[in-house]
Amino acid sequence: MNGQQALEAGICNIEGVANTNCASLTGSTSSLGNATGHADTTINDINGTTSNETEAGKRAISYRGLENPWGNLWRIVGGVIIHGDGGSNGGTPYICTNFNFTPNTLGSNYESVGFNLPSTYSWVSAMGYGNSKYDWVFLPAECSSGANSLLPVGDYLWTVANTSGNRVLAAGGPYNLQEHDGPFYYASDRNVSESSRNNYGARLMFIPSKDNIYTENITKWTTKMGV
Repeated sequence: MNGQQALEAGICNIEGVANTNCASLTGSTSSLGNATGHADTTINDINGTTSNETEAGKRAISYRGLENPWGNLWRIVGGVIIHGDGGSNGGTPYICTNFNFTPNTLGSNYESVGFNLPSTYSWVSAMGYGNSKYDWVFLPAECSSGANSLLPVGDYLWTVANTSGNRVLAAGGPYNLQEHDGPFYYASDRNVSESSRNNYGARLMFIPSKDNIYTENITKWTTKMGV
């Protein structure tokens, strides 16, 4: 589960500069296509000053064609709300069953994954399992002193003890948090209204055409989600 160990560190060792977005430019792994690997060179741009980064920790990685699955910027995970009632530890993750995301409102189109996130800031020691419908969700249910940056997961959790209200979920980590970054590095302590040019990003989904394969897959997905 330790992505950094299995693949490479990712863009996680760029020194931060106050009030500045120090993220690197995207696209440097395009020559890999859908392969897994790393860029030869990634351009970092800080206030107009560019540098060509070629070493691990400063160059982009790709996992099956997905550039920067962790590192460079936190990515906001759409369709997930962390809801707390003041007594549910770090809050309960809810998954949206369709594309009508409403991060500030827990509507009827959101379903609980069936377990709570931990209350403790620490290394992840166990993933949760609750609602069998969401057995594909890899979110932490335990953080303990026995875990570290290598084992059993190698990633960290930022959380709020006895959280109350709705929060968004960020994943992956930014350009300067080194060994903390990884595929299961989560920040569940972010407010819906919070923003930062230094930390947050998002991904766009490009659908080239709505052919039969696409519509069949959407039908399978909606059936699985119970929409």
